[in-house]
Amino acid sequence: MPMWPAPTSLASTRAQEAHAAHAGHTAQAVASAPGTWSIAGEHAGHFGGIVVMGISELRAAAAVSPRTDGKVQVRLIETTPEGEKHTDDAIELDELAKRFAQQQPGIDEQGRPTVPPLPQGGLAARVGGVIWTMINRQLLSRETAGADVTIVCDIPRDAGMGALSAADVAVALAMLPENVELDPPTRARIAEICTQAVDTFSSLPSLPARHTAALRTEEGSVSIIDYADHSVTKAAAPISGAQRAFVLFPAGADVPDQAAGIAQRRQFVDDASHAFGTESLRLLPDAPERVLDWLNAVHKVHGSKGQPTIAEASGWLRFYEAETTRTRQVARALRSGAWSDLGTILALSQQDLRTYYGLDNSDALGELAIARRALSARAASAGTSNAVLTFVPSERAENFAADFAADGLIVVPVVHGTEAVVESAAQ
Repeated sequence: MPMWPAPTSLASTRAQEAHAAHAGHTAQAVASAPGTWSIAGEHAGHFGGIVVMGISELRAAAAVSPRTDGKVQVRLIETTPEGEKHTDDAIELDELAKRFAQQQPGIDEQGRPTVPPLPQGGLAARVGGVIWTMINRQLLSRETAGADVTIVCDIPRDAGMGALSAADVAVALAMLPENVELDPPTRARIAEICTQAVDTFSSLPSLPARHTAALRTEEGSVSIIDYADHSVTKAAAPISGAQRAFVLFPAGADVPDQAAGIAQRRQFVDDASHAFGTESLRLLPDAPERVLDWLNAVHKVHGSKGQPTIAEASGWLRFYEAETTRTRQVARALRSGAWSDLGTILALSQQDLRTYYGLDNSDALGELAIARRALSARAASAGTSNAVLTFVPSERAENFAADFAADGLIVVPVVHGTEAVVESAAQ
């Protein structure tokens, strides 16, 4: 399956049918959400930077119905290069409450805050975590006593296109009470809940911009998400007319697992923000110099165990500042229609991901795409995927895709999608 196939039927229809077969009764509600593709900035969002994110026509759909035994039972049906794959998993709401408690920070014998271990949850913990968080954030009744969940996902898991993030959103929308209006504030709240659930229960790091983009991006647009003020604005998606986009990834290759490293970077940002009493380091004047002075003091007083070296932290901070500047340039280029400027900007982003942020798993594939005359090639999800997102002149797009498909790589055309929606609800 070198060329990723376009779905021949709606994921929501297949989810509804599969749920009836799996759970033994009709779904109470069905919702779907799009895959997402990041142009730039996704690793700088935690710093308070800007993320530019688009949505795909490929979707994940969730069908749900209530249970009464306190259990969340999940079936995931996903398209893979080898064909359809089924995964079953289950977890109890009481177990999720215990895991939530384990993820709360504590205080050590010297009065310093302790960092909880990374969550180790799999599929059911992630999906159940979304439901548990909705209950505890008062979007679902506390009388909710479990759910049967069937997810159909057409988004390739290894493509760095937010397959699981789309599933998070689809589950949240399907579980939503019918009387809740899906206005922008509610969509923003659901995105926040999905991210909180992933951070608390999933072994994989969250990318908040994926939840936001899936819920708040209009067809034909990308979302420009500024984490300094949490604003979401729009620009035209650069995948029509003069250029097209593809995601490329090797089938069957080991997927990088740098969740711990990504978590360490985020914890460093959180600790520094807390030390300076600021919501984000981007809002802190002269942040790089002041944060490095603070880190040096931490090393002297408490030692360097569990802390980055000065050189590592300096590289991360340099990356955050430069990436935020670049995403601002990307946004300007998209709004003005100067798509030809993207290549230079994204090349520098990819270079800094390797040099200063330490994530280089997609470099070789990106270099090959550039050698084959792509306008740009950048990691689709550095640290968690080997995939690259490429922009290609329209007149060369078919040959470009065919060449990579002939080499045995998976080629996913990036096509305009639509925002997450509730497809049907029980009357």
